[in-house]
Amino acid sequence: MSNKPVTNKKHNDDRAHKLKLYSIGSVVLLIGIVLLTNILFDGIFGKVLTFDFSDYGQNSISEESQTFIDSLAPDTHVRIIGLFNRPDNVSGTPYQYIIPLLDDYERKSDGKITVEYYDLTENPTIINQLDPSNSYDLASNADNFVIEYNGKIRIITPLDCYSYDEERYFYTGVYYVTSNNTEYVFTNTINMLTSNNVCKAYIVSGLKESTSSYITQIMNSMSINVEDLPSSDNFVIPEDCDLLILNGPNADISEKMYVAMTDYIKNGGKIFIAVDFNTKNVTERFDKLNLLVNQMGINIDPAMINENDPGYQRSGYTIDHTVTSTDTFSDYSSMPYFHATYSRSISNYKNPSTGVDVFPVLVTSNNASLTEFDTNGNAVSGATDTTGQYYVAMYAASQSNGAQMFVFGTTNFSSDEYISGYGMNDVNVEFFKSCIRNLTGSKSAASINVEVKNVDNFALDNTKATTSSATMMMVIFMIIIPVILVGMAVIVYTKRKNL
Repeated sequence: MSNKPVTNKKHNDDRAHKLKLYSIGSVVLLIGIVLLTNILFDGIFGKVLTFDFSDYGQNSISEESQTFIDSLAPDTHVRIIGLFNRPDNVSGTPYQYIIPLLDDYERKSDGKITVEYYDLTENPTIINQLDPSNSYDLASNADNFVIEYNGKIRIITPLDCYSYDEERYFYTGVYYVTSNNTEYVFTNTINMLTSNNVCKAYIVSGLKESTSSYITQIMNSMSINVEDLPSSDNFVIPEDCDLLILNGPNADISEKMYVAMTDYIKNGGKIFIAVDFNTKNVTERFDKLNLLVNQMGINIDPAMINENDPGYQRSGYTIDHTVTSTDTFSDYSSMPYFHATYSRSISNYKNPSTGVDVFPVLVTSNNASLTEFDTNGNAVSGATDTTGQYYVAMYAASQSNGAQMFVFGTTNFSSDEYISGYGMNDVNVEFFKSCIRNLTGSKSAASINVEVKNVDNFALDNTKATTSSATMMMVIFMIIIPVILVGMAVIVYTKRKNL
């Protein structure tokens, strides 16, 4: 009888040893299968079996971008270069919606697009490689991105990739994002660099105007290189200027600028001008600027439009209203109704130059009126009692030398303040792009119509850093699940060992 327990114990020990080896082997085999499957699926099915769990598909390029990338020649090589070390965690930083999307560009481009990161302190030679002439001062652009193609480069900052609430930024100092423009900016910048039709636009500065960063992005997306042209005593319009822009000036041009711009028009120049009424320019009559536009049969009036038709008013305000495009420009946008605010009246000049055709572009209802202002900025009582239809924008084209000009009495089509609030897909922006295409002709490429993406309650605040969703998924699949499986194996082994 005393030998039985010994025999059973030996039998149980052998069984337990086999179960132990079986359990360990099963875990090793499972880990091997997981690793092998991950490698095979990533290599063979990675593009198909990649899922974007972000809100609104923030981390995936759209069909429009994919179609554009597929249309590029097979030997195309576009480099997207971050002038910094790639951060391990981007959540709550300006790169939150940028770096994951750039990964998707690279993954889905079949080698046409590569994404690289270089810390300038560790790899200073990259500056000379990208910009041998130091034209872009890349040393001062750390933490930004550079897109390079065939020696041509463009710099993209994180703020270029978002629209944000400018009013909240003014009061809080924090960029509250209203939309994510990352894909729009990168896809259209690549389009601009790879396009053979590139023209040059200059935006005049130094006239107390606001910034023009959004229309710069928009025109870049249309294969238009944009540069600043400061007002000065030596003001000269460069010979390579295909388009001159005065965007929301609050001060008049100088005599020197008037002469240079007059010569530019005589040589067939193209000009886009947008003015409005605001507290900075209510006393400004734009005498020299008016002399310039008078040559094209247009006049900028010292009068603000009041829309008296309730159907055209926005929220019941006479100075915040809807305008419509005329038949001549009805194909400039998908809708004929636009938003105008604090608009100056734009009218026909009484004595236009011969050989110039002038057309109204945007008009009010038939029930609008004007408030005229004197040189002190005071409303002139009873100066304009006539009720009728007024022009908010006009276009002129010279039959003799090909000069063209758009003059807008509102900045709602081109100002940073408006575009930041309503987005790059707004119908006003669509109309602006059509105006620019008209002025630049065949030299301006069509932009890729990439929809901007919504961002809910996101603030660009570098002090915040939490685990990103991508990191969380990695932790779940690479750590938590394997630990659970190993734990289950240990439990099974322990239970079976005592059987």
